[in-house]
Amino acid sequence: MKKTVFFIIILFLLTACQGYLEKAPDSNLDMQIDSEDKIAELLTGAYPEASYFTFLEVRTDNVGERLNGIHSRLNEAMYYWEDYDQEDLDTPLNYWNSCYAGIAQANQALELLSKYPKSGRIKALYGEAFLLRAYLHFMLVNIWAEPYGKSGSATAPGIPYLTKPEKNALVDYKRGTVKEVYERIESDLKLGLSLVDDDYYAKPKFHFNKKAAYAFASRFYLMKGEWDLVVSYSDYVLGIDPKPILRNWRNYKKEFQSNNKYLYIRYVSTEEPANLLLATTESRIARNIPSEKYGVTSETVDKIYNQHGIDGCYEHEKMRMQPHFLFNYNDGHIDDAQYIAKFDEIALSGYIGIRPKGIYVTNVLFSTTEVMLNRIEAYAMLGEYERAIDNLLVYLAAQYEERLSCPRTAYMQTSSENYQIYTPFYGMNINQLALVKIILGFRRQEFLHEGLRWFDIRRFYIPVKRTSKNKFYMPLEKEDPRKLLQIPAEAINRGLEPNPR
Repeated sequence: MKKTVFFIIILFLLTACQGYLEKAPDSNLDMQIDSEDKIAELLTGAYPEASYFTFLEVRTDNVGERLNGIHSRLNEAMYYWEDYDQEDLDTPLNYWNSCYAGIAQANQALELLSKYPKSGRIKALYGEAFLLRAYLHFMLVNIWAEPYGKSGSATAPGIPYLTKPEKNALVDYKRGTVKEVYERIESDLKLGLSLVDDDYYAKPKFHFNKKAAYAFASRFYLMKGEWDLVVSYSDYVLGIDPKPILRNWRNYKKEFQSNNKYLYIRYVSTEEPANLLLATTESRIARNIPSEKYGVTSETVDKIYNQHGIDGCYEHEKMRMQPHFLFNYNDGHIDDAQYIAKFDEIALSGYIGIRPKGIYVTNVLFSTTEVMLNRIEAYAMLGEYERAIDNLLVYLAAQYEERLSCPRTAYMQTSSENYQIYTPFYGMNINQLALVKIILGFRRQEFLHEGLRWFDIRRFYIPVKRTSKNKFYMPLEKEDPRKLLQIPAEAINRGLEPNPR
């Protein structure tokens, strides 16, 4: 799965930015990276080898408690928004370390590239390195720091933004501010966009190809609330007619019929036109989501898929979307557990103990579906309501063959009580509120198990309440400090400012 001895050596060689674990690089592993091909391999190994899906998804309102579900400390801690600092697959610490290891490799590549004549391929490698550095910092700041905009981005602590390959493991870093981190991400993103070139990729969907880069820009400017830019970058990805490149769930249903467990064959395929960027991660998510104690239940499925719709349209106020999504039930003795088989799995070690490693799963990091929903939201916030509605109708028809007969005004009607739920830093009028509520509902359905709901909970300051008798349970409030994961203990020990608790 793209894991070669070369990458393993490089990963250990470049653990300086992973230096929060205080492990010095072994000089005996030093090796020459003396060709364009080796720099390209270095960048291939910089994509995150850890997944955020598991630890972010269970923090959302997509999950509930399953009777007789299999308990794990990570699953429980994330469900109750507790701090968890153990190193294992699918943990926050593992993702933090993987991101900084990737950043170290991107920085190393940038330093090496400076020694080469600026040929077309060298420029393309520069572009990939800048995009990787921007993306990895973007994910870190959106998990471990305040959301952009509302709570004083100019003063709120961000995360360390690293631009040079460190020569020593024990380095003191500063967090900077969220605003500063976003400025640096934007600078790298723009450089990457100007240089990225698909012609040099053998497997473009496992790299920041041009459409994946523009999809990243669409998400980045959505977080910033810069709507014109969201539209322009989304337009490049979606083209004149987005219908053929959106994820067609009706075709999935015809293809798999009653074999829903094999959905992953298509869902993570490089042949699926909706998939823009894929990553191979070491993860247990495929085997854990059917049976974990805290996961998707019949109750949460009904709420997410059958209780959402168009508030102003009586006929479609509650749209029954569940049948489109090919749900599976757990086969064992775990009551109430449902899941969608979005994840493949290849086990290299053959070990199937309690905490097996060497298990690789493909994650979809960017898709045309997300970009389409980003553009609909941007149109709504620009006050271009007709375009927003037109795009929404295309989305529903292309993905689910749903054709609604609601009057146009219905899409812009909702209760003013929803202002108590959705409170982004930029504010919304009632028309925008109604459309955003619709869009977020469909985003929630589409990206179940993939963690993206957590970012919407953060940027809209959505509260989350559990049905729980646990004496330590406290609901997650709108501006709850637990919406920021705690900085890893080793980083705090090195002097990095912890998040408030």
